[in-house]
Amino acid sequence: MFNSDESRDSGEPSNPLTKPVYHAGQRPMPRWVGWALVGLPSLALLGTWFVGRVPLFHCVAVVLLIVALWDWSRFSDRSRTMVAVLGLSLVILLSGCIAWVVGRPSLEDAGLQSLVTVSAMALAISLVQLYRSSETVLTLARGWMCAVLILVGITMYQRLSRDLPALNGPFPSPGYLAGSVVAGLVLMPIGFALESDRRLKWTYPVVALGATWVVWTTHRSVGVWCALVVLLIWVALWRWQVGLAVLVLGGTGIAIFRHGMAWRWSAIGGEPPLSLPTHLNLLSEAMDVCIRSGFIGVGPGGLLEHWPITGYAGPYSALFELVAEYGLGVGVVVLCALGAVLVSCGQRLILTRGRPLSSPDRAVALWLGVIIVMLPWTTSLQATWLGFPMAGLTTATIALLARHIEAPHTRVLQWDKESWSGVG
Repeated sequence: MFNSDESRDSGEPSNPLTKPVYHAGQRPMPRWVGWALVGLPSLALLGTWFVGRVPLFHCVAVVLLIVALWDWSRFSDRSRTMVAVLGLSLVILLSGCIAWVVGRPSLEDAGLQSLVTVSAMALAISLVQLYRSSETVLTLARGWMCAVLILVGITMYQRLSRDLPALNGPFPSPGYLAGSVVAGLVLMPIGFALESDRRLKWTYPVVALGATWVVWTTHRSVGVWCALVVLLIWVALWRWQVGLAVLVLGGTGIAIFRHGMAWRWSAIGGEPPLSLPTHLNLLSEAMDVCIRSGFIGVGPGGLLEHWPITGYAGPYSALFELVAEYGLGVGVVVLCALGAVLVSCGQRLILTRGRPLSSPDRAVALWLGVIIVMLPWTTSLQATWLGFPMAGLTTATIALLARHIEAPHTRVLQWDKESWSGVG
Protein backbone atom coordinates (compact mmCIF):
# COMPACT_ATOMS: atom_id res chain seq x y z
CA MET A 1 0.00 0.00 0.00
CA PHE A 2 3.01 2.21 0.56
CA ASN A 3 5.67 2.79 -2.05
CA SER A 4 8.63 3.11 0.33
CA ASP A 5 9.73 2.86 3.93
CA GLU A 6 10.08 6.63 4.04
CA SER A 7 6.42 7.17 3.21
CA ARG A 8 5.44 4.56 5.77
CA ASP A 9 7.51 6.20 8.50
CA SER A 10 6.34 9.71 7.62
CA GLY A 11 2.75 8.71 8.17
CA GLU A 12 1.59 10.10 4.82
CA PRO A 13 -0.43 7.97 2.38
CA SER A 14 1.32 7.35 -0.93
CA ASN A 15 -1.95 7.03 -2.79
CA PRO A 16 -4.83 9.00 -1.23
CA LEU A 17 -7.21 7.69 -3.91
CA THR A 18 -7.36 4.17 -2.54
CA LYS A 19 -5.64 4.24 0.84
CA PRO A 20 -7.47 4.92 4.11
CA VAL A 21 -6.20 7.67 6.37
CA TYR A 22 -2.90 6.52 7.86
CA HIS A 23 -3.04 8.68 10.97
CA ALA A 24 -6.25 6.94 12.09
CA GLY A 25 -4.32 3.69 12.48
CA GLN A 26 -6.70 1.81 10.22
CA ARG A 27 -5.84 -1.46 8.59
CA PRO A 28 -5.16 -0.92 4.89
CA MET A 29 -6.85 -2.68 2.01
CA PRO A 30 -5.24 -3.93 -1.19
CA ARG A 31 -4.96 -1.14 -3.74
CA TRP A 32 -6.97 -3.01 -6.35
CA VAL A 33 -10.04 -2.80 -4.10
CA GLY A 34 -9.96 0.98 -4.47
CA TRP A 35 -9.67 0.72 -8.23
CA ALA A 36 -12.57 -1.75 -8.22
CA LEU A 37 -14.69 0.92 -6.49
CA VAL A 38 -13.60 3.46 -9.10
CA GLY A 39 -14.65 1.16 -11.94
CA LEU A 40 -17.82 -0.13 -10.29
CA PRO A 41 -20.23 2.59 -11.56
CA SER A 42 -18.92 2.28 -15.11
CA LEU A 43 -19.38 -1.49 -15.00
CA ALA A 44 -22.92 -1.10 -13.64
CA LEU A 45 -23.97 1.40 -16.30
CA LEU A 46 -21.90 0.25 -19.29
CA GLY A 47 -20.68 -3.28 -18.59
CA THR A 48 -23.18 -5.24 -20.68
CA TRP A 49 -22.98 -2.64 -23.48
CA PHE A 50 -19.21 -3.12 -23.75
CA VAL A 51 -19.00 -6.91 -23.63
CA GLY A 52 -22.47 -8.16 -24.47
CA ARG A 53 -24.37 -10.14 -21.84
CA VAL A 54 -21.40 -10.80 -19.53
CA PRO A 55 -22.52 -9.62 -16.05
CA LEU A 56 -19.33 -7.77 -15.10
CA PHE A 57 -21.09 -5.72 -12.43
CA HIS A 58 -22.42 -8.80 -10.65
CA CYS A 59 -19.01 -10.49 -10.83
CA VAL A 60 -17.32 -7.49 -9.20
CA ALA A 61 -20.06 -7.43 -6.53
CA VAL A 62 -19.29 -11.07 -5.68
CA VAL A 63 -15.55 -10.38 -5.51
CA LEU A 64 -16.08 -7.41 -3.21
CA LEU A 65 -18.34 -9.53 -1.00
CA ILE A 66 -15.55 -12.10 -0.66
CA VAL A 67 -13.09 -9.34 0.28
CA ALA A 68 -15.62 -7.96 2.78
CA LEU A 69 -15.99 -11.38 4.40
CA TRP A 70 -12.21 -11.59 4.69
CA ASP A 71 -12.17 -8.12 6.24
CA TRP A 72 -14.97 -9.15 8.63
CA SER A 73 -12.60 -11.71 10.18
CA ARG A 74 -10.25 -8.82 11.07
CA PHE A 75 -12.88 -6.29 12.08
CA SER A 76 -16.62 -6.86 12.18
CA ASP A 77 -18.54 -3.68 11.46
CA ARG A 78 -21.49 -3.62 13.84
CA SER A 79 -22.78 -0.16 13.09
CA ARG A 80 -26.48 0.63 12.92
CA THR A 81 -26.14 0.87 9.16
CA MET A 82 -24.73 -2.66 8.90
CA VAL A 83 -27.52 -4.05 11.11
CA ALA A 84 -30.14 -2.23 9.04
CA VAL A 85 -28.66 -3.42 5.73
CA LEU A 86 -28.51 -7.02 6.94
CA GLY A 87 -32.06 -6.87 8.28
CA LEU A 88 -33.41 -5.27 5.12
CA SER A 89 -31.62 -7.85 2.98
CA LEU A 90 -33.16 -10.68 4.99
CA VAL A 91 -36.66 -9.17 4.70
CA ILE A 92 -36.32 -8.76 0.93
CA LEU A 93 -34.98 -12.29 0.46
CA LEU A 94 -37.76 -13.90 2.50
CA SER A 95 -40.48 -11.78 0.91
CA GLY A 96 -39.11 -12.48 -2.56
CA CYS A 97 -39.12 -16.24 -1.95
CA ILE A 98 -42.68 -16.19 -0.60
CA ALA A 99 -43.88 -13.99 -3.47
CA TRP A 100 -42.18 -16.28 -5.99
CA VAL A 101 -43.87 -19.37 -4.53
CA VAL A 102 -47.27 -17.66 -4.63
CA GLY A 103 -46.98 -15.68 -7.88
CA ARG A 104 -44.92 -18.19 -9.91
CA PRO A 105 -43.34 -15.71 -12.36
CA SER A 106 -41.28 -17.03 -15.26
CA LEU A 107 -37.95 -18.46 -14.19
CA GLU A 108 -35.98 -16.32 -16.63
CA ASP A 109 -37.46 -13.01 -15.49
CA ALA A 110 -37.30 -14.00 -11.83
CA GLY A 111 -33.70 -15.14 -12.19
CA LEU A 112 -32.52 -11.97 -13.90
CA GLN A 113 -34.12 -9.66 -11.36
CA SER A 114 -33.09 -11.81 -8.42
CA LEU A 115 -29.51 -11.55 -9.67
CA VAL A 116 -29.70 -7.76 -9.55
CA THR A 117 -31.39 -7.82 -6.13
CA VAL A 118 -28.84 -10.18 -4.58
CA SER A 119 -26.01 -8.15 -6.13
CA ALA A 120 -27.47 -4.97 -4.64
CA MET A 121 -27.65 -6.45 -1.15
CA ALA A 122 -24.19 -8.03 -1.40
CA LEU A 123 -22.68 -4.79 -2.65
CA ALA A 124 -24.36 -2.73 0.09
CA ILE A 125 -23.03 -5.10 2.78
CA SER A 126 -19.57 -5.04 1.18
CA LEU A 127 -19.28 -1.26 0.98
CA VAL A 128 -20.42 -0.81 4.58
CA GLN A 129 -17.89 -3.39 5.77
CA LEU A 130 -15.05 -1.99 3.63
CA TYR A 131 -15.74 1.58 4.72
CA ARG A 132 -12.69 3.23 6.28
CA SER A 133 -13.15 7.00 6.15
CA SER A 134 -14.20 9.79 3.81
CA GLU A 135 -11.54 8.44 1.41
CA THR A 136 -13.81 5.46 0.71
CA VAL A 137 -16.71 7.77 -0.13
CA LEU A 138 -14.41 9.91 -2.28
CA THR A 139 -13.20 6.85 -4.18
CA LEU A 140 -16.75 5.84 -5.10
CA ALA A 141 -17.63 9.46 -5.98
CA ARG A 142 -14.69 9.48 -8.38
CA GLY A 143 -16.03 6.30 -9.90
CA TRP A 144 -19.44 7.92 -10.45
CA MET A 145 -17.72 10.94 -12.01
CA CYS A 146 -15.86 8.70 -14.47
CA ALA A 147 -19.07 6.86 -15.38
CA VAL A 148 -20.99 10.10 -16.00
CA LEU A 149 -18.08 11.48 -18.02
CA ILE A 150 -18.17 8.38 -20.24
CA LEU A 151 -21.93 8.82 -20.74
CA VAL A 152 -21.37 12.47 -21.69
CA GLY A 153 -18.78 11.40 -24.27
CA ILE A 154 -21.06 8.73 -25.75
CA THR A 155 -23.97 11.15 -25.99
CA MET A 156 -21.80 13.82 -27.59
CA TYR A 157 -20.57 11.31 -30.16
CA GLN A 158 -24.13 10.27 -30.97
CA ARG A 159 -25.21 13.87 -31.30
CA LEU A 160 -22.35 14.70 -33.67
CA SER A 161 -22.61 11.54 -35.77
CA ARG A 162 -26.40 11.17 -36.04
CA ASP A 163 -29.35 13.43 -36.60
CA LEU A 164 -31.56 12.15 -33.80
CA PRO A 165 -34.20 14.12 -31.90
CA ALA A 166 -33.59 12.23 -28.64
CA LEU A 167 -30.63 10.07 -27.64
CA ASN A 168 -30.48 7.07 -25.36
CA GLY A 169 -26.74 6.40 -25.19
CA PRO A 170 -25.93 2.73 -24.45
CA PHE A 171 -29.36 2.11 -22.90
CA PRO A 172 -32.64 0.81 -24.36
CA SER A 173 -34.45 4.14 -23.91
CA PRO A 174 -33.68 7.80 -23.13
CA GLY A 175 -35.27 7.37 -19.70
CA TYR A 176 -32.52 5.00 -18.55
CA LEU A 177 -29.88 7.46 -19.76
CA ALA A 178 -31.55 10.34 -17.92
CA GLY A 179 -31.94 8.33 -14.71
CA SER A 180 -28.32 7.16 -14.73
CA VAL A 181 -26.91 10.62 -15.38
CA VAL A 182 -29.08 12.30 -12.73
CA ALA A 183 -28.08 9.65 -10.16
CA GLY A 184 -24.43 10.45 -10.81
CA LEU A 185 -25.02 14.19 -10.93
CA VAL A 186 -26.29 14.30 -7.33
CA LEU A 187 -22.97 12.81 -6.16
CA MET A 188 -20.81 15.45 -7.84
CA PRO A 189 -21.17 17.96 -4.96
CA ILE A 190 -20.05 15.26 -2.52
CA GLY A 191 -16.94 14.56 -4.56
CA PHE A 192 -16.26 18.29 -4.86
CA ALA A 193 -16.48 18.75 -1.08
CA LEU A 194 -14.26 15.77 -0.21
CA GLU A 195 -11.74 16.10 -3.04
CA SER A 196 -8.18 16.71 -1.90
CA ASP A 197 -6.54 16.66 -5.34
CA ARG A 198 -6.65 20.15 -6.82
CA ARG A 199 -6.23 18.73 -10.30
CA LEU A 200 -9.55 16.91 -9.96
CA LYS A 201 -11.54 19.25 -7.74
CA TRP A 202 -12.94 21.40 -10.53
CA THR A 203 -13.65 18.38 -12.71
CA TYR A 204 -16.86 17.75 -10.77
CA PRO A 205 -18.63 21.01 -11.78
CA VAL A 206 -17.58 20.49 -15.40
CA VAL A 207 -18.97 16.94 -15.40
CA ALA A 208 -22.15 18.20 -13.71
CA LEU A 209 -22.73 20.74 -16.48
CA GLY A 210 -22.12 18.09 -19.12
CA ALA A 211 -24.52 15.74 -17.33
CA THR A 212 -27.22 18.42 -17.34
CA TRP A 213 -26.79 18.82 -21.08
CA VAL A 214 -27.10 15.05 -21.55
CA VAL A 215 -30.36 14.99 -19.58
CA TRP A 216 -31.65 17.83 -21.75
CA THR A 217 -30.98 15.79 -24.91
CA THR A 218 -33.09 12.92 -23.55
CA HIS A 219 -36.20 15.17 -23.54
CA ARG A 220 -37.19 14.10 -20.03
CA SER A 221 -38.61 17.14 -18.29
CA VAL A 222 -38.53 15.48 -14.84
CA GLY A 223 -34.85 14.68 -15.30
CA VAL A 224 -34.08 18.23 -16.39
CA TRP A 225 -35.88 19.64 -13.35
CA CYS A 226 -33.93 17.29 -11.03
CA ALA A 227 -30.63 18.33 -12.63
CA LEU A 228 -31.49 22.02 -12.36
CA VAL A 229 -32.48 21.64 -8.70
CA VAL A 230 -29.15 19.98 -7.90
CA LEU A 231 -27.20 22.69 -9.71
CA LEU A 232 -29.25 25.42 -8.04
CA ILE A 233 -28.64 24.05 -4.52
CA TRP A 234 -24.95 23.58 -5.29
CA VAL A 235 -24.54 27.13 -6.58
CA ALA A 236 -26.61 28.55 -3.71
CA LEU A 237 -24.29 26.91 -1.18
CA TRP A 238 -21.37 28.56 -2.93
CA ARG A 239 -22.91 32.00 -3.53
CA TRP A 240 -26.56 32.36 -2.60
CA GLN A 241 -26.85 35.55 -4.64
CA VAL A 242 -25.78 33.68 -7.77
CA GLY A 243 -28.26 30.91 -6.98
CA LEU A 244 -31.08 33.40 -6.61
CA ALA A 245 -30.20 35.03 -9.94
CA VAL A 246 -30.11 31.63 -11.67
CA LEU A 247 -33.51 30.77 -10.16
CA VAL A 248 -35.09 34.01 -11.39
CA LEU A 249 -33.58 33.82 -14.88
CA GLY A 250 -34.34 30.11 -15.24
CA GLY A 251 -37.93 30.51 -14.06
CA THR A 252 -38.49 33.40 -16.44
CA GLY A 253 -37.08 31.44 -19.38
CA ILE A 254 -39.14 28.35 -18.64
CA ALA A 255 -42.29 30.46 -18.23
CA ILE A 256 -41.70 32.05 -21.65
CA PHE A 257 -40.90 28.85 -23.54
CA ARG A 258 -42.98 26.40 -21.52
CA HIS A 259 -45.68 25.67 -24.12
CA GLY A 260 -43.28 25.24 -27.00
CA MET A 261 -40.96 23.06 -24.93
CA ALA A 262 -43.77 20.83 -23.73
CA TRP A 263 -45.03 20.30 -27.29
CA ARG A 264 -41.55 19.56 -28.59
CA TRP A 265 -40.69 17.08 -25.86
CA SER A 266 -44.00 15.26 -25.94
CA ALA A 267 -43.71 14.67 -29.67
CA ILE A 268 -40.37 12.81 -29.68
CA GLY A 269 -38.21 10.66 -27.48
CA GLY A 270 -39.27 7.08 -28.27
CA GLU A 271 -41.65 6.87 -25.28
CA PRO A 272 -45.21 8.18 -24.79
CA PRO A 273 -45.53 11.47 -22.90
CA LEU A 274 -46.10 10.91 -19.18
CA SER A 275 -48.41 13.48 -17.64
CA LEU A 276 -49.24 13.61 -13.93
CA PRO A 277 -52.73 12.03 -14.29
CA THR A 278 -51.24 9.25 -16.42
CA HIS A 279 -48.51 8.63 -13.88
CA LEU A 280 -51.05 8.44 -11.05
CA ASN A 281 -53.05 5.89 -13.04
CA LEU A 282 -49.90 3.78 -13.49
CA LEU A 283 -49.21 3.89 -9.75
CA SER A 284 -52.80 2.82 -9.12
CA GLU A 285 -52.36 -0.11 -11.51
CA ALA A 286 -49.25 -1.22 -9.60
CA MET A 287 -51.17 -1.12 -6.32
CA ASP A 288 -53.98 -3.13 -7.90
CA VAL A 289 -51.45 -5.81 -8.84
CA CYS A 290 -50.25 -5.91 -5.23
CA ILE A 291 -53.83 -6.06 -3.87
CA ARG A 292 -54.81 -8.90 -6.23
CA SER A 293 -51.82 -10.87 -4.95
CA GLY A 294 -53.06 -10.55 -1.37
CA PHE A 295 -50.42 -7.88 -0.59
CA ILE A 296 -47.76 -10.59 -0.92
CA GLY A 297 -46.51 -9.52 -4.35
CA VAL A 298 -46.32 -11.34 -7.66
CA GLY A 299 -42.67 -12.30 -7.28
CA PRO A 300 -39.38 -10.96 -8.68
CA GLY A 301 -39.74 -10.08 -12.35
CA GLY A 302 -43.43 -10.96 -12.36
CA LEU A 303 -44.89 -7.48 -12.75
CA LEU A 304 -44.99 -7.51 -16.54
CA GLU A 305 -46.94 -10.78 -16.56
CA HIS A 306 -49.72 -9.11 -14.54
CA TRP A 307 -49.37 -5.64 -16.02
CA PRO A 308 -52.50 -4.44 -17.89
CA ILE A 309 -52.35 -3.05 -21.42
CA THR A 310 -51.77 0.64 -20.73
CA GLY A 311 -49.29 1.61 -23.45
CA TYR A 312 -46.56 1.81 -20.80
CA ALA A 313 -44.12 -0.92 -19.74
CA GLY A 314 -44.29 -0.25 -16.01
CA PRO A 315 -45.35 2.06 -13.18
CA TYR A 316 -42.42 4.50 -13.53
CA SER A 317 -41.80 4.22 -9.78
CA ALA A 318 -39.23 2.08 -8.00
CA LEU A 319 -41.24 1.95 -4.78
CA PHE A 320 -44.50 0.85 -6.42
CA GLU A 321 -42.63 -1.67 -8.56
CA LEU A 322 -41.08 -3.05 -5.37
CA VAL A 323 -44.49 -3.23 -3.65
CA ALA A 324 -46.10 -4.98 -6.63
CA GLU A 325 -43.39 -7.64 -6.82
CA TYR A 326 -42.20 -8.11 -3.23
CA GLY A 327 -45.29 -7.14 -1.27
CA LEU A 328 -46.61 -4.24 0.74
CA GLY A 329 -44.55 -5.15 3.80
CA VAL A 330 -41.26 -4.69 1.94
CA GLY A 331 -42.39 -1.28 0.74
CA VAL A 332 -43.17 -0.20 4.30
CA VAL A 333 -39.82 -1.48 5.57
CA VAL A 334 -37.92 0.34 2.81
CA LEU A 335 -39.76 3.58 3.57
CA CYS A 336 -38.92 3.24 7.26
CA ALA A 337 -35.26 2.61 6.42
CA LEU A 338 -35.10 5.69 4.18
CA GLY A 339 -36.82 7.73 6.89
CA ALA A 340 -34.22 6.56 9.42
CA VAL A 341 -31.44 7.65 7.08
CA LEU A 342 -33.06 11.09 6.78
CA VAL A 343 -33.14 11.33 10.57
CA SER A 344 -29.43 10.43 10.69
CA CYS A 345 -28.72 13.15 8.13
CA GLY A 346 -30.54 15.67 10.31
CA GLN A 347 -28.66 14.54 13.41
CA ARG A 348 -25.31 14.90 11.64
CA LEU A 349 -26.21 18.39 10.45
CA ILE A 350 -27.22 19.36 13.98
CA LEU A 351 -24.00 18.00 15.48
CA THR A 352 -21.91 19.95 12.96
CA ARG A 353 -23.92 23.17 13.07
CA GLY A 354 -21.93 26.35 12.78
CA ARG A 355 -19.88 25.04 9.83
CA PRO A 356 -20.65 25.73 6.15
CA LEU A 357 -23.07 23.28 4.51
CA SER A 358 -20.53 22.76 1.72
CA SER A 359 -17.79 21.68 4.15
CA PRO A 360 -16.60 18.05 4.14
CA ASP A 361 -18.13 17.53 7.61
CA ARG A 362 -21.65 18.40 6.43
CA ALA A 363 -21.78 17.94 2.64
CA VAL A 364 -22.34 14.17 2.72
CA ALA A 365 -25.27 14.44 5.14
CA LEU A 366 -26.85 17.29 3.19
CA TRP A 367 -26.60 15.64 -0.21
CA LEU A 368 -27.63 12.21 1.05
CA GLY A 369 -30.81 13.87 2.26
CA VAL A 370 -31.26 15.41 -1.19
CA ILE A 371 -30.74 12.01 -2.83
CA ILE A 372 -33.42 10.36 -0.68
CA VAL A 373 -35.93 13.18 -1.13
CA MET A 374 -35.45 13.09 -4.91
CA LEU A 375 -35.75 9.29 -5.22
CA PRO A 376 -39.46 9.38 -6.23
CA TRP A 377 -38.51 11.57 -9.20
CA THR A 378 -35.13 10.13 -10.17
CA THR A 379 -36.54 6.57 -10.21
CA SER A 380 -39.57 7.65 -12.28
CA LEU A 381 -37.52 8.33 -15.42
CA GLN A 382 -37.75 4.72 -16.62
CA ALA A 383 -40.71 2.36 -16.71
CA THR A 384 -39.07 -0.35 -14.59
CA TRP A 385 -36.09 0.03 -12.29
CA LEU A 386 -35.42 -3.12 -10.26
CA GLY A 387 -33.94 -5.17 -13.10
CA PHE A 388 -31.36 -2.51 -13.99
CA PRO A 389 -27.86 -2.75 -12.37
CA MET A 390 -28.13 0.94 -11.49
CA ALA A 391 -30.67 -0.07 -8.83
CA GLY A 392 -28.03 -2.12 -7.04
CA LEU A 393 -25.40 0.56 -7.43
CA THR A 394 -27.70 3.29 -6.08
CA THR A 395 -28.72 1.14 -3.11
CA ALA A 396 -25.10 0.38 -2.23
CA THR A 397 -24.10 4.04 -2.60
CA ILE A 398 -26.86 5.15 -0.21
CA ALA A 399 -25.73 2.48 2.30
CA LEU A 400 -22.11 3.69 2.13
CA LEU A 401 -23.10 7.34 2.58
CA ALA A 402 -25.35 6.40 5.52
CA ARG A 403 -22.46 4.53 7.14
CA HIS A 404 -20.25 7.58 6.74
CA ILE A 405 -22.62 10.09 8.32
CA GLU A 406 -23.46 7.70 11.17
CA ALA A 407 -19.92 7.72 12.55
CA PRO A 408 -17.16 9.01 10.26
CA HIS A 409 -14.29 8.40 12.70
CA THR A 410 -15.04 5.20 14.58
CA ARG A 411 -12.94 2.68 12.65
CA VAL A 412 -9.76 3.43 14.56
CA LEU A 413 -7.76 0.22 14.91
CA GLN A 414 -4.29 -0.73 16.03
CA TRP A 415 -2.41 -2.81 13.51
CA ASP A 416 1.12 -4.04 12.96
CA LYS A 417 2.67 -1.91 10.24
CA GLU A 418 5.46 -4.38 9.52
CA SER A 419 3.06 -7.29 8.95
CA TRP A 420 1.07 -5.20 6.49
CA SER A 421 3.97 -3.49 4.73
CA GLY A 422 3.66 -5.72 1.71
CA VAL A 423 -0.08 -5.25 1.19
CA GLY A 424 -1.07 -3.51 -2.06
